[in-house]
Amino acid sequence: MKTFSIIAALAGLAAASPTPNQPSLNAPAAVAPSSVRVMGISLLGSGCPAGSADVQIDATKTLLEVTFSEYIIQTGPGTKASEWRRNCKLTVNLAFDEGFQFATLATDMQGFAQIPKGAKGLCTNTFDFTGVAGSTQYAVNLPGPREGPFTLSAAPDVTSWSQCGGTTSIMNMNTQCNISPTQQAALIAVDRISGKLTVNISVAWRKC
Repeated sequence: MKTFSIIAALAGLAAASPTPNQPSLNAPAAVAPSSVRVMGISLLGSGCPAGSADVQIDATKTLLEVTFSEYIIQTGPGTKASEWRRNCKLTVNLAFDEGFQFATLATDMQGFAQIPKGAKGLCTNTFDFTGVAGSTQYAVNLPGPREGPFTLSAAPDVTSWSQCGGTTSIMNMNTQCNISPTQQAALIAVDRISGKLTVNISVAWRKC
């Protein structure tokens, strides 16, 4: 397997500028339940072995932080086809006060990338709710050349809401990343300072 020489530095942080109508990830919500808890998570996929992912909720109940500690994609001489793309299907069971539903509004993704000129990385985060038709997808592009930490934001054109009528909801999140072409040496991985690949999810609440 090819060994990558990686210099991790806060300088060189690359952040995509949000579109004018993109909601801020830390904007306060007009209404939110007083209590939101993660009741459990389950993992499936090549990017998240058991015990390698975590979900936290901030104090405002409007930001979910999903972290992966073993999410690494690499291409080039000496790599295997199984390393060229990764995915993780994360199922989160959330409990909250009765009379609310929620939707995902925007995401930002933080990690490390080493991608040469002529190569491109792509990460997509797809969300849906068990029992609700439709899904919401967020795409993050990582064109080369680039080397260093990244924070990139994405917002969809359409959002879907969880069901009303209960105090729990199961949110499904599928994170997929790949690099092309696979002949060139390239890497998408956890941030070298935090040791995590992080997806921050802005959440909106409304009363049913």
